[in-house]
This record gives sequence, C-alpha cells and structure tokens, in this order.
Amino acid sequence: IQTRLARLSAPARQLVMTSAVLGSPASATRLWQMAGLRVPEGVEALEEALKSGMLREEEAGAGRPANYRFSHDLVRDVVYTELGAARRLVLHQRALSVLESEGARATKLAYHALAAGEVEAAFRYSVQAGEEALEVFAVEEATGYYEQARALLKAHTPLESRLSASEVERLYVSLGRAYGFQNAWSKAQESLEELLAYAQQHQLPVLVSLTLNRLAILAVQQGKDKSEVQALLSQAWQQAQTSADQRVLAETAWNQAQLTALLWGEDLTSALRHGQQALSLARTGHNQELEARCLFTLGMIQLLRGDLEEVMPPAKASQTLYARLGTEASVSGELPLPYFLRGAPLTQSSSNRASEAGCWMLLAVAHMFSGQMQASLRSGRRSLALAQESKNVSQQVLSTTWLAYGLLEVGAYEEALGLMHHTLALAHTFPQSLTRYRFLICLGRIYHALQQWDEARKTLEEVEMVADLIPNHVAPLLSQLCMHFAESGEWVAASRYALQAIAIRQRSDSALLTPDFFPQYETEALLRAGEERPARAEVQRLGERLEHYQHFRLPHLQAMARLAAWDGHSEQAISHLREAAGISAELGLPAEQWQIQARLAGVYEAAGKQVEARLAWEKASTIIQGLAQGITDEMLRARFLAGPQIQPVLQHAQGVKS
Repeated sequence: IQTRLARLSAPARQLVMTSAVLGSPASATRLWQMAGLRVPEGVEALEEALKSGMLREEEAGAGRPANYRFSHDLVRDVVYTELGAARRLVLHQRALSVLESEGARATKLAYHALAAGEVEAAFRYSVQAGEEALEVFAVEEATGYYEQARALLKAHTPLESRLSASEVERLYVSLGRAYGFQNAWSKAQESLEELLAYAQQHQLPVLVSLTLNRLAILAVQQGKDKSEVQALLSQAWQQAQTSADQRVLAETAWNQAQLTALLWGEDLTSALRHGQQALSLARTGHNQELEARCLFTLGMIQLLRGDLEEVMPPAKASQTLYARLGTEASVSGELPLPYFLRGAPLTQSSSNRASEAGCWMLLAVAHMFSGQMQASLRSGRRSLALAQESKNVSQQVLSTTWLAYGLLEVGAYEEALGLMHHTLALAHTFPQSLTRYRFLICLGRIYHALQQWDEARKTLEEVEMVADLIPNHVAPLLSQLCMHFAESGEWVAASRYALQAIAIRQRSDSALLTPDFFPQYETEALLRAGEERPARAEVQRLGERLEHYQHFRLPHLQAMARLAAWDGHSEQAISHLREAAGISAELGLPAEQWQIQARLAGVYEAAGKQVEARLAWEKASTIIQGLAQGITDEMLRARFLAGPQIQPVLQHAQGVKS
C-alpha cells in the first residue's frame, strides 16, 4: 500500500491522505477544498487516485454528486497511520474548519476536534453529539459521547475554567439521564455526585440545590429509605434559600410537593402549600414548563385529597401548556427536574410529550372516579398514545395501568388483559417502584375479574414481596388480598388483611379514592372473625368520608348491607343493595352490577322473598352473559364462565328458570 501511495503524484497523494483523515465518503468538492487543490488540479488528482485503485466512486441518486471513499478499510488504515502525527493534526484541523462551515453533524465535528487536539471544541461537540443521538433514542451511542466529554473534562484541568457552569451541568445531567434510562442507577448517581462536587467547589448554591433535588429523585427511583430522600430535600431547600433564586426555589418547592404527596401520600396540606408556592414563583418567572409541572402536581394532590372538582382545572391547564410547548426547549435551556414516577425523559421534547400524557392520565382517573366512564376511556387512550410516542417507558406503564382500570370498570376484560400483557415486560424493568407496584395490583384485579384466581394470587404474592418498600401505598393490595381470601372462604387470612388495610387508611392523609377498595369484604371478614367493633367503626368512618362520591359509595353501601344482614335487618340490607344497584346501572358498571344483584338475590332468599330473588338472579346472569359475549377468545371466555364466582350465579339462575 505504501508503494502504491509513493507512485502517486503529490496532488493525488494529498487527496488520498485527506480522504483517510475524513474517514467517510466525501464529494469531490469537499476533498479538493480540504486538500487545498484547485479544480483542474483536483480533477487530475482524483482520476489518478481512482486509477490506482486506492479510491473508488460511489454512485449517488439522480441530481446528486458522487462520493469517493477508500476501496478497502485496510488501505485507509495504512495511509492514515503512515501520515505522521503532525500531518494528521493539520488535516484534522482543516477538516474541522471545513465541516464547521458546512454545518456538519456534531458526531463528525467531535471526531475531528478530538483528533486535532481542540479539547474545548471536542468537549462541546461530544455533548452535542450525545444530544443528537438521544433525539433518535440511540442511548448507548449517546452515553459514549457523554463519557468522552466527561473524560476530556477530567484529563484537561484548564478546560473546566473555560466552560460555563451550565455546560458542565448539561453534561452530567444528560449523562445521568442516559444511565437512568438504561436502569444503570449507580452510574447515574456517580454522575450527579460529580456534578454536586463541582458545584460545591465553585460555590454555586443554585446548582448545588438543583443537583440535590435530582439526587433525591434518583434515591426514590432506587428505592432508598425515606430518611435519605428527606435529608437530600432538606439540604436542597437550604441551598435554595441561600441562593434566593426564584427559579431554584420554585423547583425545590415543586419537588417537595410531588415527593411529599405522590410518594408518601402524607401531609397533603403541606404538599399543597409547596405546590402553590412553586406555581406562583414559576408564573412570576414566566417559566411555562415549570408552571405546567406545578399545575399537574397540584391536580394530583387534589385527587389524593378527594377534591375531584378541583382536579380538572389544573390538569386541563397543564395539558394545554404541554401541548403548546410541544418540541420547544425549556425557557432556561436547562433540563428540568424529572417526575419521580415518570423518570427522566431523554430530551426536552420527549419530556413534554410524556408530561402531556401524564395530564391525560390524570384526567382519565378523575373522570373514572367521577363516574364519567366514556370520558375516562377517551382520555386514557390519548394518554397511552402520547406515552408511546414519547418512548417513555414509565409513562407507558402508568398510562396502560389506568386505561386498563377504566376498561375493567366497563367490563372490557379481554382488552384490559391484552394491554397489560403487552406492557408486562416494560413494567418489570422497574424492580422496586410504585409504577410497577400499581401495575401489578391492576393486573391482579383483571385476573380476578376474569376468574383466573391462581394467576391473581401469584401476582399479588409478587407485590407482597416488595410492599415494605412503599408502606404508605399498600392499602389497595391488602384490601384486594382480603377480597381474594374472603371469596376463597379463608376468613382468618381475610380478616388479618382487613385489619392491616384499615390501619393504614386511618394513618393516611389522603382520600380513599382507589379502584382497589373492598370494604364490603373487609366488613364481612371482621364480623366472621369476631371483630365487630372495628368493623362497625370503619363502616361509619367510611360513610363520613365517602358521602359525596357516587362511585365509591358503591362498595360502602355493600359494606353497610353486609353489616345490616349480620344484624338480621334484611330490609335495611335490601335497601342498601338496591341503592347500590341503581348507582352501578346509572354509571354503567356491569362488573359491579352483577355482583350487587347476586348479593341482593341471596338477601331476598334469606328473607323468604323468592320472586324478588328470582328476578335478581336472572339480572345477574344476564349481565354476566353480556360480559362473556365481549370476550372473543374462546378459552378465556370458557374460564370466565366456569369461574368460582360466576358458576354459582349461573346455576342459581338456571335453577330458578327450571
């Protein structure tokens, strides 16, 4: 190869060496420009290089100039190696200058800047190349470029003084996000800890506060102790107050609001105050992205407080802002703090899309709890579509979960199960998170609805194994376990779970608005276990808290009916169940309807009202048959109809007809 190179004229050799430095196909014009050749001289040099077999022509499409490259990578490697360090440096500098003027992609610019010894340019282009890779979700490639920039920062001490704090921040935050996206939590933490050390060394309280906030969110995502998260939040707030910077005060107040309310579900009054403070500061600073985040969080807090009418306005306002932001960057140009549930989307545009999906999800939940099921399903489907578009895995799992709950409520069991199975692998990428926990709770509900009790039990056992990591969120699990064992006739276990669920709800500051809420089973389990006092006290307490929620009066009315039946007051039990039947029919909840009708039939029979019992059994059977018709998979439908809850109802109805 060296011999063939030596035979070339000086212009042709220069052209071949230039091509070796470029390392990728290039047009004739670019090769001549970089080699410093005029057009006539360049044409002859190119023809000579082609005849020698060292370069070859690549045909381009119609109307486009051809490109030229080495005939073999080995030829290019030898030519490049034999150039010598000094010549390589000069040619890379020339390549960098030409490509910069042409607006080339950062990946090429970073390569030539690094080879040319332009450390500062190499750093900036490496970070930019990482961002370009993230735009197309090439996360591993992006991580490589960020690590390249990180290595330059560590190896060249003077570089740090020539970079702004925002440039250093962007590198480490982006690197942390990329590692977080890959669930490489320890590497994400290492990146943020290096940023914290940099901020502390340079006495930058704003950056210290923001980094402590990010570390707090990362600690949550890793399932670390509440005390560790609170310590980081406390330090972040102290630094925010030291800086007196309105933006960092707003960010920290927002983070306190979301973690206090959504993670721990406690002290919602304090969380609301933090959220309102953050919103006011965001609006004062004209930061629309932060304003949208604050509105969403305030909507979530109101949902936890049970103020359904107060959920819609901030949720809709947040959704409108995120839709308007679209693919825009944040006002400050810096990556915003992430939601602890949603994680950290890779780019600002994907963050906006995932956040808008979260707003639609919040609207879907509020509609569902208000009994507006069709509106809930429309919002839920929009949420899932946006989550998939954003490629945010956590939001996809969350959106799927709440859409599945809505489908479950209207009796679309097969579609709900299909959605959950399709998303199951994604959910398992969150080993110790509230996201995965809520997903599996919902999956257990769907298995129960489809009468797949063994699958339901296995799913709930999986959740039980990590329940101690989220102690303030286990009441739905315990209530569903109570229902599971009550239906199996295992009343001792059912009563144990009932007492645990009640104890947690009594400690919580949040409302009782959750799809996994079975006070009717808890009441019966406690009565059968001889725990009448706590059973009666809880029914009374629930009545006071659920008085204004039609949807959640259903299980409470059923609980009161069981208590009345236990006391021998059949007419009172019938009255409660008939009221529940009317509400479930009005809201369009067939899964609730057939169970209420079946219970009502049993009470009628016990009271000697055979005609009313027969009608109730027939109504329950008709609703069940309607649900079965919506299941197209024959095996799934057969299992449903043969289920332990379903078969007795169908047999009673058939016996009545006979």
